[in-house]
Amino acid sequence: MNIAIINTRILSFRGNNLGIIDNGAIGITDNHISFVGTMEKFNKQDADIVINGDNHVTMPGLVNAHIHTGSTLLRGGAQDLPEIEWMNKGIGPIGRHMKPEDAIVGSKLGVLEGLKSGTTTFAEYTSNVSNLVNHVYLPFGARVVATETINEVSPKRDHLKPTDLYEFDRQKGETAFKRASELFKKYQDEELVSCMYGPQALDMISIELLKSIQEEAKSRESGIHIHVAQGQRERLQIIERFGKDASTVKILEKNELLDENLLGAHCHDTSEAERALMVKRGVKMVGCPSSISMIDGIVPPIGHFVALGGKVGIGSDQAPGPGLHNMFCEMRTISNLTKVIMKDPTVLPAWEVLQIATVGGAQILGLDKKIGTLEVGKQADIIMVNLNSLNLAPAVSKPFRNYIPNLVYSSTGYEVENVIINGKMIIENNEFVSINTDEILKEANKRAERIFSDATDDWIKAGSKLVKDVEDGFL
Repeated sequence: MNIAIINTRILSFRGNNLGIIDNGAIGITDNHISFVGTMEKFNKQDADIVINGDNHVTMPGLVNAHIHTGSTLLRGGAQDLPEIEWMNKGIGPIGRHMKPEDAIVGSKLGVLEGLKSGTTTFAEYTSNVSNLVNHVYLPFGARVVATETINEVSPKRDHLKPTDLYEFDRQKGETAFKRASELFKKYQDEELVSCMYGPQALDMISIELLKSIQEEAKSRESGIHIHVAQGQRERLQIIERFGKDASTVKILEKNELLDENLLGAHCHDTSEAERALMVKRGVKMVGCPSSISMIDGIVPPIGHFVALGGKVGIGSDQAPGPGLHNMFCEMRTISNLTKVIMKDPTVLPAWEVLQIATVGGAQILGLDKKIGTLEVGKQADIIMVNLNSLNLAPAVSKPFRNYIPNLVYSSTGYEVENVIINGKMIIENNEFVSINTDEILKEANKRAERIFSDATDDWIKAGSKLVKDVEDGFL
């Protein structure tokens, strides 16, 4: 045995509840879990490392099921904007001044933030995703679902009106499709890497190419991760392209693209009937509560999707939207906002949100046979949260375990003290084991200063609402 965790409160997520063990132990041998149970049945004598879990809760690592870490250097660059301006007038004019190496540094910053707050699996969604896999995820020892963005649209579109159709470049889409397919062979021997196809959105890709992606994904037994009905901008494009009564879900259904291989991100511009159809067809959903409430002023329909019996995960999206990559924040945000919009304080209770952020995320990414629960034989992705923190204390177990709601409603994420991925210690006693965060922070700040400075003229010319906010002295 390599690692033994003793005297700890365990949330294993086995079965239909949280699989709670009040005084438990976990054994890790190589990269797998070799024991989960009570202390009375555990023998730690042959363990190389023994971690005392007293005053800690030990649970599966969190799964960020939709994230764009490469844009983390643009944090704070597109907040408090009308949704219709966010992409073309807000973040677009700044993002175009990023270089490929900037995205790598931004990704390092975003992944480090996620790791520090308990995320062990990241569904990374970007173009040339292998750059981030090679330079960030594998060196950091983080688990990643590498999702290659596929679209046919020119990035230079801040001059377009909302109803101006994007021009499609089929060759651009085919090139990205080929890169996505090559990922499967490239990382077939990497335990920490799995792959999905990422057609960006129905307004950014042709039906013909989308059907080709569907066929290829099925042949590889992979999933398709696509932004679905993500707001007014997309709706206007869909209406212009397909007709006044069209919607993203209607067009996907008409073309037999709604099925169990589809993972829809956001989905906040869907009707209740469309969500019911998605669940009926086996479509999975990932919502990004902080991002969508910030960018669109809308609560992702996670609560309704769950009520319909759908499979759901949550993600942080990109830093220029919500501002951070912290899954504890996402759990609290979606639980609170859903209670408000449904006017029901009992919906999305703490235990259900914890399930969504762990085993739920693993399920929608096709990883639930490997991770998401603490069971013998599964890969050892484990976090330990220190309950002896000012914002989490006191922690009691009778007559009920108050630390479970406290994990969702009181934690900042930085009470995560130990992070283990694939049996390897990534964070030990609040410190990264082998990553120099100071150097990365220094480089991130330097690059961000250059990007924002270089983008000044383009950003002003684009004329978003924030330009006037700057002129008025608020930014």
